[in-house]
Formats: sequence, C-alpha cells, structure tokens
Amino acid sequence: MGEERLREIGRELRRLRTAAGLSGVGLASRAGVPQPTVSRVETGRRVSDPGVVLRLFGALGLDAAEVDRLGGLVNEAYAESVPRRVDAGVSFRPGAGVELGRAARALRVFESTVVPELLRTAEYGAAAGKRAGAEADRAAVLVDGDRRFTFVLAEAVLRTWPGSGKCMSGQLAYLLTASERPNVRLGVLPGSVLLGWVAVPLHGFTVYDEAAVTVETFTRELTLTDAEEVRAYAEVFEGFERAAVFGDRARDLVKRAADDLDEVLESIH
Repeated sequence: MGEERLREIGRELRRLRTAAGLSGVGLASRAGVPQPTVSRVETGRRVSDPGVVLRLFGALGLDAAEVDRLGGLVNEAYAESVPRRVDAGVSFRPGAGVELGRAARALRVFESTVVPELLRTAEYGAAAGKRAGAEADRAAVLVDGDRRFTFVLAEAVLRTWPGSGKCMSGQLAYLLTASERPNVRLGVLPGSVLLGWVAVPLHGFTVYDEAAVTVETFTRELTLTDAEEVRAYAEVFEGFERAAVFGDRARDLVKRAADDLDEVLESIH
C-alpha cells in the first residue's frame, strides 16, 4: 500500500513539474536538491527524508492548500512504507525461553544432537556444560498436566554422549520415564529414515503455541516472533513429526541406545 502511494506521488510530481514547464534539473535547482533525487521521487522510490519531497512540491509554486494536501499524502506514504528491519521479530534476550515455556500451552521441541533442556537430568546438564539448576527450572514446566509437549529427537541425540558418557544411562532412563507422562509425546527420528521433502535437521528449536520459536546457539538463545518465521518452523516440525516414530517404537530405539551404551562403557572400563 505504501509503495503504491509512493508511485502515485511520483506521478503527481512529474505531472505538476511538466505543467510548470520545468525539467528535472530545473526543479532540482529550485528545491536545492541533487537532480537524481527528482528522478528517484518521480519513479516512486523512497528518499531518506520525506521533507525533501515536500521541498520539491513547494518549489513548484503551488498554493498553500495544495501543498498541505500533498504534504499529508507524502507523510502517510512514508509512514506506510517504512522498510522492515532485518532484525524485526528477533530477540536475543536471555531467559526468554523459560518465560515462553511457562506461558505456552503447547510446546513442540526438536533436537538434532542434544537432549532438550526440558528432558535433561542434572548429570547430563553438568556434562554438557550447562549451569546448575537450569534443568530444574525448565523441567518444572512438565509438571503442569494442562500443557502438552511433543518432542522429536533425532536418533543421534540418543548416541551423542557428553563427557565420559556415564550420564547417559540415567538420561536415557529418564527419557523412557518422561515418555509415559500423559501430556508428553516422545518421538525419535531414526537415523536411517528417508526424509524426502522434509528439511534437513540443521539445528534444534522449540515452538511455543503459534507465538514464538527459540533456537539455541553456542553463544546465545535466539527468539523469533515474526509470524511467517514461526509458521515456517511449525511446518518443519510437522515434517519431522511425520517422519518420526512414537510410542513403543520410539522407546525401543531409546532402549537399544542404552544397551549399546552399556557395551561401550564396559569395553572402556
């Protein structure tokens, strides 16, 4: 809408300039602006300051009422066509995920290589280098039976062992326990699954209702609230969810990983 108004203003400026018998250079000279600015405005492109457009109209010798009318159109057009900031809908505020988790009624969590914080044991968190108590803060959200949680874990999560790997026995056991909760669906994306048109699992993320997505990087937590981005992540999650196995099949993969872990640890020790 704003862009179309800019084009209308450009056409109006060209019409009035031509009616006044002025060239683009002549109008630029009268208004005290570079000639390319006249061309830019007349072709419907933004300039840095709407005041420059008002100066161009003012240099045409129009009556005060007409200048006021055109000034109103210019200000409206520039207000409607403000360029979208590349970081709009993006936040790096620490702890946003905890707040979102407490408020959301439905959480969808995907992880490609690490156990989600909501499902971590303290031992796993310590081995993964997370601050003490973080798991308790987030896992407390699971207690609320009115909330619904869907977790999809790539099989690599079950076989990526932080530290010495000793924490994994208790962690895998906890995954089995959590999967029995009535408000929790635990799925595993098998390592051999054909993803087809599903996106490649580049990183983990959490979708909170339809309101936001958090992505954890090595240095910070990224929160996305732009509606299109949230919708895109929700669609990616749905693809992973369709490709994953749930229920007993998922638990069998967890148990198999636990058996393999025991064999590896026995061979080491």
